[in-house]
Formats: sequence, C-alpha cells, structure tokens
Amino acid sequence: GSVFLHCEWGHAGYMTRIDGFQDLVVWQRARELTKRVYFITRLAQQESLLLNELRALPITMASKIAAAYETRGTYYAIEMLGLAKAASNGFKLQLTAFYMRGLVRQPEYEDLLERAVEIRQLLFELEYAFGFWYGQNDDEWET
Repeated sequence: GSVFLHCEWGHAGYMTRIDGFQDLVVWQRARELTKRVYFITRLAQQESLLLNELRALPITMASKIAAAYETRGTYYAIEMLGLAKAASNGFKLQLTAFYMRGLVRQPEYEDLLERAVEIRQLLFELEYAFGFWYGQNDDEWET
C-alpha cells in the first residue's frame, strides 16, 4: 500500500480502488487531529479567537484535502493542497502560541505538533502524486 492511500487487499490479492477522499490517509489524519484538538480543548475556560482558530485549522486541512481529491488532475487540486499545507503551518503556529500561554500541557502539545508534522509530510507526498495526475496539456499550469 501507499503511505497516503488507505488500500485494502481484495480476496485475489489485488488492491481495491480508492472510492473517495475518505480513503486518503492524510484526510483521515486531519480528521483525527480535529477530534483530538476538540478533546484536548473541551475544558477551555473561555472561547477565544486563538482557541477558535486552533479548532478550525484542522477542519480546513481536511476540507482542502477533500477538495483536492475531488478535483485531482487539475491545477485547482494543487492549489487546494497548498492551502492545506498552509493550514498545517498555521496550526503549528497557533498551537505553539496556545502552549506558550499555558493553555495546553506539554505532552498534549507534543502529540498535536507531531500529528501536524505528519499531515504536512503526507500532503507533500500527495502533492507529488497529484502532479502525475495533472494534465500535461493544461496551459493553466504554466501561469
């Protein structure tokens, strides 16, 4: 199998096809990060812009990954993966600010940071794969 695709082996030993973005490991990791962030911040004493952004960025990652998959083979897909990477970087910055203010414990900070780094690496690998799917004759790629 691939590091970015969740593939199951059929009874004849062949991999089954990918049925949707939900089969992408990177999308699954973004969803897991979303759930983990909400779990860790569930007892936050008050809502804040920082907390809201920390919660929103993994959702942005997952939605951009889904949009990229649905439009694979186009320049738009590459743009969506770029936005997902930007959201991953933004998440790491917001998480660090959250940690520096003492709003999350070190083990939780390290866990979330490690997950974000993994997602970013998977995004680079998916972007590389999508580059092969991108149409060679599309003039929009040159702009």
